[in-house]
Amino acid sequence: MKKILLWIVILVCAFGLGFLVFNLLIMPRIAGTGKNVTVPDLVGKPLAEAQKIILGQELEFGSVRAVYDTSYGHGFVVGQKPLAGSVVRSGRSINLIVSKGPQIVKIPFLEQMGLEQGLRVLTSLGINQISIDSLRSATIPSGKILGVEPGPGSEIPVSGPVKIFVSSGGSGIFLMPSLIGLPVDIALDTINYNGLILGSLQTIPSDEWPGLVIIQYPEAGMRVKTSDTVRMIVSRGQE
Repeated sequence: MKKILLWIVILVCAFGLGFLVFNLLIMPRIAGTGKNVTVPDLVGKPLAEAQKIILGQELEFGSVRAVYDTSYGHGFVVGQKPLAGSVVRSGRSINLIVSKGPQIVKIPFLEQMGLEQGLRVLTSLGINQISIDSLRSATIPSGKILGVEPGPGSEIPVSGPVKIFVSSGGSGIFLMPSLIGLPVDIALDTINYNGLILGSLQTIPSDEWPGLVIIQYPEAGMRVKTSDTVRMIVSRGQE
């Protein structure tokens, strides 16, 4: 029994001595084989270039996570861990965050929706840069959406911007909008939106580009009312 206890004591002592030797002598030698490396700044660099820099600094290429980002284009590094300037041992893994570019959304069809509903649809897509402009319309009730810019089906970054045109109705007296310099088709749309009626359309030679409005009556700023007639003279270019 005494011999067994003696052997147990010897084994315990031997294990303890081996543990001390390993931690005090061997481990420092193993840990000391690497060298200190300053982590390079990889943000703004293409992924392939960042990988080449990492390996060239005796570091390891770690994980890559892709995120939507508006600051850098697709495939560029937008974040890293450890951060640039950190001092690490050679062989340390460097993890990267890479841009997928801005998130793209498709503009939905919003015509004749109520403004509040249209805003909810756009914000549900993540669009938050929205401006609102009102136009008169003899056919679309006040508060309803006349159109959106960019138009339905357009693909844009989620950051926008998007403009909503809302009907202010078509009754009452208002100031005549300016048509001068507009292409004739846009001028006609403006007349219709405001509940006005085209009285006459004439074309004459002019130094202006063909198809641009050069004279209108009533003039811009004059007081008009729904169903008033508008006369336009349009350039047909030089002859």
